[in-house]
Amino acid sequence: MDNSILKIVKWFCRQLTFNDLASAIVIFHEILSYSRNDIPLKPCDKPPHYRDFRVDTVKPLPALKVLQSPDWKILKVKKEFEHDKEIKPIKKRSGKQIPSGLRCNHCNAPKSYLYINNGKLASQVKCKICNRTSPTDGAKRKRITKHRCPHCRNALFKWKESNQSTIYKCPNKKCTHYLSRKNQLTETETSMRDQQKYNPNFKLHYQYREHHISASDLESVRPAFATKVDIKNIHHKYYTLGLVLTFSINLGLSSRITRDALKGIFDISISHQTVINYINATASFLSEFIDKHLPSPKSTCAADETYIIVDGKWNYTWFIIDSKTRAICGYNLSQKRDMQPALALLHNTYGSPDSRKGFSDLVTDGNPSYDSAVMAFNDLIEKKENKLNKHTVIGLKNLDQESSDYRCFKQLIERLNRTYKYHTRPRAGFKTFDGAVTLTTLFIAFYNFMRPHHSLGNKTPVKLKALENTSLLPEKWITLIEQAAA
Repeated sequence: MDNSILKIVKWFCRQLTFNDLASAIVIFHEILSYSRNDIPLKPCDKPPHYRDFRVDTVKPLPALKVLQSPDWKILKVKKEFEHDKEIKPIKKRSGKQIPSGLRCNHCNAPKSYLYINNGKLASQVKCKICNRTSPTDGAKRKRITKHRCPHCRNALFKWKESNQSTIYKCPNKKCTHYLSRKNQLTETETSMRDQQKYNPNFKLHYQYREHHISASDLESVRPAFATKVDIKNIHHKYYTLGLVLTFSINLGLSSRITRDALKGIFDISISHQTVINYINATASFLSEFIDKHLPSPKSTCAADETYIIVDGKWNYTWFIIDSKTRAICGYNLSQKRDMQPALALLHNTYGSPDSRKGFSDLVTDGNPSYDSAVMAFNDLIEKKENKLNKHTVIGLKNLDQESSDYRCFKQLIERLNRTYKYHTRPRAGFKTFDGAVTLTTLFIAFYNFMRPHHSLGNKTPVKLKALENTSLLPEKWITLIEQAAA
């Protein structure tokens, strides 16, 4: 039995006595036998628009600006010069008096130049300087609208707020965007919405995310932990280190199988913990070198995230691959599948938004984290010609023209994910998040610098001159370490 269903049953039984439960079972039998239909059940198949949360990529309109008159002193001098007549303060009259401290909302003229403009009601004053009206009790409320809906021009209200973003939402139920989304719902989905007045399972209203980007949000995860050994002062020979990396990274063997292979093939006695220590130390040592030699995208890129198991929970590894060079241009790891790791992935791949030059195409799946990340990344870019152009490929079948045109790019990143899974599967999950970061970092080095690619004529995606005359894999690892130390 599903654990969630078991929890519901336990909660349900705690609410009822034995006799109440016996009566409830009779009702359950009536529902299962279709003898009563006044209690609807959740659909077996997920409706097409159920929880289809997509980020609206159309930017909102700016808020309407309140026209402000020049300062009253400037206006006073200007009018006196034009009419060749001094503008004197208004003499006090009997009746309703203007509240003390009241000033014109438009030119900030003092009380002495204001007079009651609507008789006994006395809720409005008129300024003798700018000839505009203001309420006697001040502004009813300050205009706090920052954005307007691009479809209906209605003011957006602040809906949700977090450290990373503020979400604004259009409340207008006559908005063309809302009506269009509502008309796309099926009869089942419409019935589900009618049964609950507020149903968040269908995104119909226009929403805009205003991002609050900090420097830490743009940083990808890298091996930054202290290692137990110094890579420059290990007890074994460097060739042994090269063998450890070859078996564990290139061949994807676990630390214990690597230990047994070294003993059974080369008669090298080494513990599995030493294997782990060497891997951690190498990843920390090579991390900066690998980032330095991540190639810049030269053509259309594809991005995707794949799950990994860390301490029994799902975590995620993010990749971006270049369709022309087949090289991994950026990578990141995270414990959540939200906007921040996707934004850090873009920054790691394309560099700082301020230094970007040229237009780039990026192909992703339907994860809305990419939509939000691309919007946040493009907001930091001033020139339109340097922005990212995102294409979405949804599902396994080409249900729209965009998916059909860019499916081939999505298949490249899926093939990369399978290769990555081949190297992570022997671990049967990671005990720590740092262990996942370590393996992924060394996997990037193997994939970009050592792994020959069939579509590239059995050449590696990234060419390093130092590795051109080296054929043995252990020696290639040693050469990379020497290059990083230089």
